[in-house]
Amino acid sequence: MVAFNLDTIRAADTSKGWLAIGFLGAIAITTFFWRLYQARSYMRQLQREGMPMPPHHWLLGHIPIAAKIFQALPPHAHLLLIADQVRRIYPHLDTAFYLDVWPFGPPTLMVISPELVSQFTQDNSLPKYKGVRKFLKPLTGKKDLVTMEGHDWRHWRRNFNPGFSATNVMDMVPTMVQEIRTYKDIIHQHAVAGDIFPLELPTLAMSMDIIGRVVMDQKFNSQKSYNPLTSALIDQLAWCEAGLHSNPLQYVNIARPIVQQYNAWRMNSYVDSWLKRRYETMHQRAKTKYIVDLIMSAYMKQNSPNGRSTKMDAVFSEFMRAQVKLFLQAGHDTTAASIVFTLYLLSKHPESLRRLRDELDAIFGSDTTSICDLLEEKPHLVNQCSFLLAAVKETLRIYPPTATARFGLPGFYLTDPSGGKKLPTENCLVVGNHFGIHHNPRFWPRVEEFVPERWLVDEGHPLYPVKNGWRPFERGPRNCLGQELAMMEIRLVVAIMVREFDFQDAYAESDRKKGQKSENLRVNGERAYQIIRGGGHPSENFPCRLYNLLKYKKSVI
Repeated sequence: MVAFNLDTIRAADTSKGWLAIGFLGAIAITTFFWRLYQARSYMRQLQREGMPMPPHHWLLGHIPIAAKIFQALPPHAHLLLIADQVRRIYPHLDTAFYLDVWPFGPPTLMVISPELVSQFTQDNSLPKYKGVRKFLKPLTGKKDLVTMEGHDWRHWRRNFNPGFSATNVMDMVPTMVQEIRTYKDIIHQHAVAGDIFPLELPTLAMSMDIIGRVVMDQKFNSQKSYNPLTSALIDQLAWCEAGLHSNPLQYVNIARPIVQQYNAWRMNSYVDSWLKRRYETMHQRAKTKYIVDLIMSAYMKQNSPNGRSTKMDAVFSEFMRAQVKLFLQAGHDTTAASIVFTLYLLSKHPESLRRLRDELDAIFGSDTTSICDLLEEKPHLVNQCSFLLAAVKETLRIYPPTATARFGLPGFYLTDPSGGKKLPTENCLVVGNHFGIHHNPRFWPRVEEFVPERWLVDEGHPLYPVKNGWRPFERGPRNCLGQELAMMEIRLVVAIMVREFDFQDAYAESDRKKGQKSENLRVNGERAYQIIRGGGHPSENFPCRLYNLLKYKKSVI
């Protein structure tokens, strides 16, 4: 008879468990240091070959430099500001440079030259960086137009182009103006109250309502009430931001996958139900200009014998769901921020604001309250506003909303025209840093000044913009699909708002109330710096006061 000692068995099992944990830990540690060695040795090799980069530490790489920069920046400052900060510290790094901050990111080639960016976005188009797909996945799922490549991307981009064309956008102006009227009423209420309020919040709601009308023919009413789709989407975007923060603790949150799954369910339930109804009733509607209808109509013609199928297959349904969510996110986020930044810069430069108002008076007449009616009746009038367009373009130069992130390939080099040096891209995240390009004094005279006139001068003038230098929507085949829509929306809102209201930032007053020191909350001397929230947004949602010009004029009379 064999006697079993349970304590001995338990001890043996525990010992085996600890051995397994120890073994896995050893593998993890070994893997970490092997990857650390690879990252540092790769960058040291580039350094020996004379590639441009800040001073490189053999163990820490460029982490000390990045940490010093972020320590000097105010809270939540956008990561894309780092390229400009590196150039300011090391002025000779004014076209491109490598950064090694592993394990916080891959080897990076940061590009701040228009000609160099053109080489991997226009002359050739490197594939999108996998981190973009990872960021968008909780929002769009697996297949969206931003992260597609190859034949799939070309096919669907070609199909979506008509919906975002300048002609179709012009047809949508009356619809857009309807939502801007609601926004104007909300702004008027704040002018009457005389309170400090965050201008970006109602602007985001307005942009969401506009994109909902343009893409889906849906009235979200986000400006006045709760909408389950927009609520879930905005919350999901906030939970997606962890991948964009410099603080590694942002990555550690056990609630994230649960919340993301819940938000995805909320969004998908709403969009799937709407898509099903919309598709089933397509044949009941006359030809429309709404973007989803245009795509559904094209799909129906290609995939049903009589072009009138009432059942959408699962693959196409999943694809359309992803695009709808993508367009809602991309169509409201950066556009709203750009509207706020434009109003802010005009408020800081009264001479430019006066010139814009004179232009609007000349085109729309002296009755400032009639502009919405005129734009609904004659939307093409907005194209006559050349200074308005110049002011918006200059704002987007100073505050570009995003950047482009591509993945380098073996044998693909960027050639620096200033010295002929060939910069390898293999295994690198290649970033076309729009902020770094737009604020680079090598390419822009009076680079830190708000000068709308640079967009009105003839070629040969000292202010004339450098070729391919303006890139808020990127250039080349992968440029922003919705740029015509965004530019139209920004111009419409700014034109309508500046005719009736004066805007004044209230950062100083807001900081005093919060006990904050304004001097510690600036980037290059600017309090309204860009923070990280998807694209670049104004810090603290831009606290402001505003004044109704009509009331002021009546009091003067």
